[in-house]
Amino acid sequence: MGRMSGTLNRTEEERRAALLIKYRKLRVRRVEREGDKTVIHLSKGGRKILMMCISNQETVGVAYVRELLSLGEGEGAEELILIGGGRYTYSAKKTAEEVGVEVIPPSLPAFDVFKHRLVPKHEILSEEERKAVLEKYHAEPYQFPWIKSDDPIAIILGARPGDILKITRKSPTAGTYISYRYVVK
Repeated sequence: MGRMSGTLNRTEEERRAALLIKYRKLRVRRVEREGDKTVIHLSKGGRKILMMCISNQETVGVAYVRELLSLGEGEGAEELILIGGGRYTYSAKKTAEEVGVEVIPPSLPAFDVFKHRLVPKHEILSEEERKAVLEKYHAEPYQFPWIKSDDPIAIILGARPGDILKITRKSPTAGTYISYRYVVK
């Protein structure tokens, strides 16, 4: 019950959750299913993270945000993620932003975009790597090409505005080519 493996009997929202878990390098502690809700208790480096998947709902309202917030406070979670299958109401989005709940859009692909041959490897730079790159290129972060924080790649990796992504692609002429993108809102 504590694993998110296998694709049988998984909702689209649970498949999106599995992508976030894989690429954000999260560890599943336990999974609780109740009706149309799946609550996934996660951890990363000692931090507790709570993820709630809502399926079979055309609209996801503020009540789900408040429920996740309440669950998170009870568990002592530092990060809260809400994955809904329907559209989010204005109130839900606004409240989520105010209280720091990450809202995953229903438009996020439920398949692994990184398995496509045209999508290169992406990774978020650590603080030390970031300083080294900025020093190497004598640049400010905003001078790098931009990637929006609502881009599917940025969402899956958990990139926040201000982060720098390292993109490593194979080139028939240049061998391995590395580029960087600055995450903006």
